[in-house]
Amino acid sequence: MQFRYPEPKTTACVKFLSHRHASTVGLVSRDPKHLDDNCDGKGAQRESSIYSTRAPLQGIILGLLVPTLSSEEDDETVLEYLLHCFQQQAPRYQLKLLRKVFDPWKLDSGKKCCLSLFHPVIRPLCDWLIHWNMAEAAPVVPSDELLEWPKKDKRRFLHVVYRVGDLDRTIKFYTECFGMKLLRKRDIPEEKYSNAFLGFGPEETNFVVELTYNYGVDKYDIGTGFGHFAIATQDGGIITREPGPVKGGKSVIAFAKDPDGYIFELIQRGPTPEPLCQVMLRVGDLERSIKFYEKALGMKMVKKTDRPEYKRNMKTTVLELTYNYGVTEYTKGNAYAQVAISTDDVYKSAEVVNLVTKELGGKITRQPGPIPGLNTKITSFLDPDGWKTVLVDNEDFLKELHKEE
Repeated sequence: MQFRYPEPKTTACVKFLSHRHASTVGLVSRDPKHLDDNCDGKGAQRESSIYSTRAPLQGIILGLLVPTLSSEEDDETVLEYLLHCFQQQAPRYQLKLLRKVFDPWKLDSGKKCCLSLFHPVIRPLCDWLIHWNMAEAAPVVPSDELLEWPKKDKRRFLHVVYRVGDLDRTIKFYTECFGMKLLRKRDIPEEKYSNAFLGFGPEETNFVVELTYNYGVDKYDIGTGFGHFAIATQDGGIITREPGPVKGGKSVIAFAKDPDGYIFELIQRGPTPEPLCQVMLRVGDLERSIKFYEKALGMKMVKKTDRPEYKRNMKTTVLELTYNYGVTEYTKGNAYAQVAISTDDVYKSAEVVNLVTKELGGKITRQPGPIPGLNTKITSFLDPDGWKTVLVDNEDFLKELHKEE
């Protein structure tokens, strides 16, 4: 059941038909003559970020990659930086880079050349280059055929990511009040954050929450756009709605607030394979959002209603979109981050999303490719209302889980 508001509203729930965090890295060239585009008028070096403009990228590649190869230095920092630089570029810029910079190595779909053997960090870059070479040579896939891909893809909700002010406090609350289990926890001091994964079952099969704590930040703004999570549990938290039946329905529900102010809908029901069953977000145009999630992600609308009474017996996680009449914009705050969804092909999935954004709005925020250091392939995008989704390669996700065990 959704929140009860004084204004009328319409809701829709969508689900799948079938079954991370990037950091900004700065690097200063050790030899200014190799990086003319990275120097000021006096020849002084200045820091270059992975989010720098696209114009100097060819100079960066020529200035760092080529000298590194020729001298056979084992400079992992340089290579990781180049890989991350390259991934930030739009495909058309990547193709230009291929033609202008990598033609001397005759890189094509049939020959990976010496680059792929040089260093493990450079292999993902080679694979990326080959992918776009093949994409350029291959015939254009018709839009209708491309839009069928999400429906055939193997997808499921992996986790929802949001920020908290005290990680240990939240872990204690979720485990004691909601009955969740701490699945894994990690601290990344060099990037000044920690995170923890909690849920009602293993990450390989269940939808879980990923809590992020940023060093020194103890409070976040949840905003007006985020609604609530829904779980099947019996007790816990500050009750913001007394337990009782849904108006016009038979489900017994209550609402609870966690220590950071996130609202959880508590649903009384029998055993279910997916207790963490819902994420509710508010949108400004319900029909547009339904089309976006159906076309871009291959989801299926399971219920649309003007009353909060849809049945609570679904055995999977759903994304609930709520439209409040007359409200077209909401504040996002800085607490809720994103939902992660699995895919068998981040590249093809990104193509579909890019196609749909041209029609309905939204944008790709991270081009498909491996995360430096992890090599887990992802892509991310914003929907027309600015809600973020990350698509994660299925095989890479499982490898990452097993690596941390």
